[in-house]
Amino acid sequence: MSSTLSRTATASSAASISATPTPAQGSLDSAGAGITGGYTGDSLSLQIIIAILLGLSLYNAIELIVLIFVTFQKYRGLYFWSLFFSGFGIIPYALGFVIKFFRLLDPGEDVGYAAVFLLTIGWYLMVTGQSVVLWSRLHLLTNSRRVIRYTLIMILVNIPLLHFPTTILTFASNSNSLDHKTLLRFVNGYGIMEKIQMVGFFIQETILSVIYIKETLRLLKLSDSVQDDITSVPEEGDLRHGNMRKTMYQILAINAIIIAMDIALLSVEFANLYLIETTLKGVVYSIKLKLEFAVLSKLVQIVRTKNSNSSGLNHSSLERHISPPMAANSTGLELHKKDTNGTVRTGSAANIRSSVSSGPANQWPSFVEPSLVQGDVTHAPLSTILSSENTDEDEDGQLGKEREKRKRRQTRQSWIDEEMDKHNIG
Repeated sequence: MSSTLSRTATASSAASISATPTPAQGSLDSAGAGITGGYTGDSLSLQIIIAILLGLSLYNAIELIVLIFVTFQKYRGLYFWSLFFSGFGIIPYALGFVIKFFRLLDPGEDVGYAAVFLLTIGWYLMVTGQSVVLWSRLHLLTNSRRVIRYTLIMILVNIPLLHFPTTILTFASNSNSLDHKTLLRFVNGYGIMEKIQMVGFFIQETILSVIYIKETLRLLKLSDSVQDDITSVPEEGDLRHGNMRKTMYQILAINAIIIAMDIALLSVEFANLYLIETTLKGVVYSIKLKLEFAVLSKLVQIVRTKNSNSSGLNHSSLERHISPPMAANSTGLELHKKDTNGTVRTGSAANIRSSVSSGPANQWPSFVEPSLVQGDVTHAPLSTILSSENTDEDEDGQLGKEREKRKRRQTRQSWIDEEMDKHNIG
């Protein structure tokens, strides 16, 4: 009997908290508004905003899933599954908040946990899934094992570090078996942990976006210096120089937009606009996923262009460096000389050298005009020798810097670095 009374009392305390009028958005008390129970205010405009944002999240998620299955020819690979699950996660996330905020299920009963379970599962898939989508395409710009390994460790570590404590506080804040005082402690703890996890995931996504921006800028530098590397790929889509640069600019743009949207979402959270932040989050992540789906798929075409053109580029470069066929003479070179009267003479380089060096000092070859010769032509000027020595020292310094650059690039093991080394681009 006493246990039944205590359970009834705790349930009534949770119901009383959930039935308390929602504090004004932006006040210090509004950070936990909606965590326990749903929206209990009477603002029609706020209810309309919540409904519109959650409806947009659902629409974008369904549209993205349809586009994924229509676009992909093979349903496999980390990029496909991470994109699918992150887009699918928006659906339970939005439905959970629809049930919770509009109180479609009684938050004072155990059935109220269904809404918390849905939004929590959707939040896991949506937030971490979006980072995995970025990570799955990262190897197309850099195959540096260090960068790929550390970013993956960062994503995996943040799951128990940020997801798990927030999940515990979320379920505890919606508990029906805690007294009023304990419940308020969990609600306040959730308000603090919510800001911590949002800052953590913001840093995670910013790091991934900055890597994309940095590698894309280096790829733009490579495309500016080597025009021959960017040609069209027959039967693989029109990927000429202009279209490739357009794709790279789009990659820069979407990563800048991702950072800007994360900053806006973080600002709403720190303004204690909890109801707006949680519903806006679904819209923001759905837009980010659609942008990534539209642009990151083109990275595969860029890498295919690089691989398909590398053999042809090496072949053409080799042809440019092969010397012409040797003639029967010892040097294999024939020079055309013009006499003073305009007659063209042809001879080998060895014959020309012998004609210059043989005979008296005042006897010039037939193709040299003696009246135009000034000074001592048998030795180089001293100033030329000194300047040549200084130039050699400068070149040695430049070669040392180039060697250091190449060593750093070899440790990174990026195909962009390999292309830049191949064409001697700094």
